[in-house]
Amino acid sequence: MATLVDGKKIAYLIKEKIAKYTQTLKTKICFDIIYVGSDPVIDTFIKYKQKFGNEVGIEVSVHNFDETISQNELEKQIQMIAEKSDAMIVQLPLPEHLDQQTILDIVPAEIDADVLGNSARTLFKRGTGITIPPVTGSIVQVFDFHTISLDDKKIVIVGNGSLVGYPMSLWLDIHCYTYDVITLETIESEKQTLLKNADVVISGAGVPHIITRDMLKNDVVLIDAGTSESGKKVVGDIHPDCANAASLMTPVPGGIGPITIAVLYQNIINLYKHNRHA
Repeated sequence: MATLVDGKKIAYLIKEKIAKYTQTLKTKICFDIIYVGSDPVIDTFIKYKQKFGNEVGIEVSVHNFDETISQNELEKQIQMIAEKSDAMIVQLPLPEHLDQQTILDIVPAEIDADVLGNSARTLFKRGTGITIPPVTGSIVQVFDFHTISLDDKKIVIVGNGSLVGYPMSLWLDIHCYTYDVITLETIESEKQTLLKNADVVISGAGVPHIITRDMLKNDVVLIDAGTSESGKKVVGDIHPDCANAASLMTPVPGGIGPITIAVLYQNIINLYKHNRHA
C-alpha cells in the first residue's frame, strides 16, 4: 500500500519559513491577483490564496474586472498595477475574447509569480530564473520531502499542458533526466507500454481517473497533478485504487494542491528578495 503524501504538512513547513522571513520586514510585500469575471470554483481558489497570504503576513489585493473588459483596457490596467506590485499573477482561465498569452506576457518577469509569461518562462527554461512554475515546484517538494531519487528511473508525464506537463518537462530537461510524454496523439499500445514500465508517473491530464490500477506495475511513484470535477467532487487523473500498486502517491484533494499555493508564495518571496536585494 502506498505512502500517501500529506500535502498540507509540506505546505505548512514552507509557510513557516515564509512567515519567519516576513516578520523581519518593516513593510508588507504586495501581491496582486488579476481576476476577470466570476466563477464559484475560481472564487474558492482565490480565497485559499488570500488566506495563505494573510497567514504569512503578505498583503494580497484581488483586482476583479468585468468579464466584458476589452483586451486593450485589461492590458492598461495590468501595466498600472504592475508599477506598484512586488508580485503578480493573472488568474486563469480568462474569457475567450481575450488573448490569454498576450495578457500573461504583460506581467513583467521580475514580478511574475506564476512563471506563465514568456519572459519568466524563458529564464526558467535556461535555468537562470529565481522562480519555478508552482505545480512543478510542488512536485519537486514531494520528491525532496520523501527523498525520491529520479536517477535511472523511467519517468512518464501524462499530458503536456502549460500548468503541469510542459513546465515539468522543462525542469526534467534542466536537470538532464530522460522521460516520455503521453498526449492525446499517443497511440494506445505505446501508452500502455510506457505506463506499464514507468517507475514514476506524473499526471496533469485533467481527466477523471484516466489511470487505473491495471495499467501500472508495482511500487510505482504516482504524482497526480490533474484535477477535475466528477459528481460535484474534485478528483484526480489517477484512480484511488492505484494506491494498492504504488510505493508513493499524491491524493486528490490534499496532495499537490496545497503545496502549489505554498510554492507560489515562495516565488513571491524570492522575487521580493531579488528585486529589493533583501
